[in-house]
Amino acid sequence: MTRIVHTADWHLGARLIDCDRHEEHRAFLDWLLVQLEELRPDLLIVAGDIFDGATPPQEALTLYYRFLSRLATGARCQTLILGGNHDSPATLHAPREVLRALDVRVIASPPDDPTDGLLEFEHVIVGAMPFLRERDVRLATPGQTADDVATAIRQGVAERYRAMYAFARSKAADRLIIATGHLTAVGSQSSPSERIIHIGNLGSVSTACFEGFAYTALGHIHRPQAIGGDDRVRYAGSPLPLSFAEVDLAKEIRVIDVEGNQLAHRAISIPIFRRVLRLTTATADLMTELARHQATSSEPLWPWVELTVNDGRSHPDLDRQVRDAARELRLRVLKVLTPALLPLGDANHPTSSATAPSLDDLRPEDVFLERLRREQIDPTSGEACDLVATFAELLSKMHETVPAEITESTA
Repeated sequence: MTRIVHTADWHLGARLIDCDRHEEHRAFLDWLLVQLEELRPDLLIVAGDIFDGATPPQEALTLYYRFLSRLATGARCQTLILGGNHDSPATLHAPREVLRALDVRVIASPPDDPTDGLLEFEHVIVGAMPFLRERDVRLATPGQTADDVATAIRQGVAERYRAMYAFARSKAADRLIIATGHLTAVGSQSSPSERIIHIGNLGSVSTACFEGFAYTALGHIHRPQAIGGDDRVRYAGSPLPLSFAEVDLAKEIRVIDVEGNQLAHRAISIPIFRRVLRLTTATADLMTELARHQATSSEPLWPWVELTVNDGRSHPDLDRQVRDAARELRLRVLKVLTPALLPLGDANHPTSSATAPSLDDLRPEDVFLERLRREQIDPTSGEACDLVATFAELLSKMHETVPAEITESTA
């Protein structure tokens, strides 16, 4: 039997509001090591977004290398590290030759030699596909419309997977083939914490790309799920809730067992290392509501809270009062919302007079679309689609060039 563990979207170095997640990530990686030592898999797949940004903080790098070194002396399974859209290929690739000694294969950009993208086991072959940037799947052509760009991206991604499958099939004999990837699949349910890969989901691909594969281990979407009714195409999801909008999402890793031509997979639930709460109350009930969620003596990490106070507009000192009260209960309130601060159209407060959300709540593409509206350009018009496509390309190039510039300046 060949056993594989599928996880993704660790986002080491991520913050929630102004708080780092270092302790939670360390607890998750310690827990994962225990699972791997018990499961004894042949391969661990981490399907992209290892880090939250192109230049991760030192604490995040330390967690990453500490985990891989402990894995080499513990479970001793092979590891496949895939680059995601948040990752810098330069950062991931820098130590890859050293990591090979620990049986870690790092693929942050598509390999030139297709053999380098295959991992072979007794019952299965795994094809490694990292996040595909636009330059990996299409050549920019002047005068292309947004529809042209979207079609070229989808075709380019599909061709990459067809080529990978054909090459793996030539090597597989009677073995099953597993694909990997970091992308948006049509039909997936996202959450607000994902950074969109291509504006308007121009790069969303159909599950038809994965025809022939016995299982496709995906990253990028933080909600664990199967796609399009096909249980063989799955996102493992992120191990931590990366925004308050994810507090109710169950988190998991996937275990895949292959024997002969039979493949079975199952979930192992990830425990909650820190409670992240989204509470709504009135001022009169504030203390009672906070007391219901106070930290217990067995919780090493204080819960974090986003608190909405329905009638808080008339209490100018509310923010300080809430944070002081929470501290006595071993809670930390990261955000206090009142009707005047709620986004427009909030379903829970339809009659509130809201102001615009803060910049912390907006993505670059949200700001661009708002600018189009202010210029009286219909976001659904052909002109807007062309502008959006151009902005997407510029944004993508910006994210790709920043790591290179940093590398040059520190060389």
